[in-house]
Amino acid sequence: MKPDAKTRRTMLMIAAALLAAAAIWLILLESKSYSRAVCRRINEFGYNVSPSDFYTQGYGVNTSIAEVVKEDLAVIIRQSRACGFSADVNKVGAVELMLCKLDDTRVLFVYLVDKEPELVFIEDTETKETFPLADK
Repeated sequence: MKPDAKTRRTMLMIAAALLAAAAIWLILLESKSYSRAVCRRINEFGYNVSPSDFYTQGYGVNTSIAEVVKEDLAVIIRQSRACGFSADVNKVGAVELMLCKLDDTRVLFVYLVDKEPELVFIEDTETKETFPLADK
């Protein structure tokens, strides 16, 4: 049994309304996400990154960037602070690393603690040299 024209129009209007509501909900959720906030801060330096550009790796809770990296971070801390990030590598919380390939040789590193960017820098994959975010 085929629905009449009025029922089909009603069903199409309901489907369209549900689709529009879902799209609006997705936009609102995305605009308030911590990854979107990180991207906005990075893009202030002239980049054009979005959350989908990042590969995210979690390291766990009740740890710090210093415990995870276990290397001398003095240069990277200075580079990150010069760009306005707090770079508190001893702050304990949920540590995540977001990586974004900028081009063939440069990768953007964003270490977050409790979803807040702490340490942000660029690394040349060939030379292993690091640069501040402001050095575009």
